Amino acid sequence: MAFSSLNKTEKETVHQCLKVILNESYIDDREFSTRLGFDRESLKQVLSLWPQLDDSEDGLIRLAINNCINEVCHGIDISPAEWKSWFTVSREDAKATYFKWAKLAGYSSTGIR
Repeated sequence: MAFSSLNKTEKETVHQCLKVILNESYIDDREFSTRLGFDRESLKQVLSLWPQLDDSEDGLIRLAINNCINEVCHGIDISPAEWKSWFTVSREDAKATYFKWAKLAGYSSTGIR
């Protein structure tokens, strides 16, 4: 499980990425499933499991972690002021968390899956 190998700060970064995608309107409801591969209700289900996220197999949890962090790091535009209201780490640290998680998950590259 890649997620369980992250440190506390990195896990919280993942949590913050999932929450911002769920709770903000950066991705319109009409595009949500197309861009992320699941709907908002499914993301709510993933967040309801927090902090016990088992990403050991391909499935919704792994997809949610990958695609939400990817959107935060590379897809949506979050202003610096908004960033500070959602995140306790810098953009660079969020990207580093994404790359670390992806490597631990066995991905040779990052991006939408």
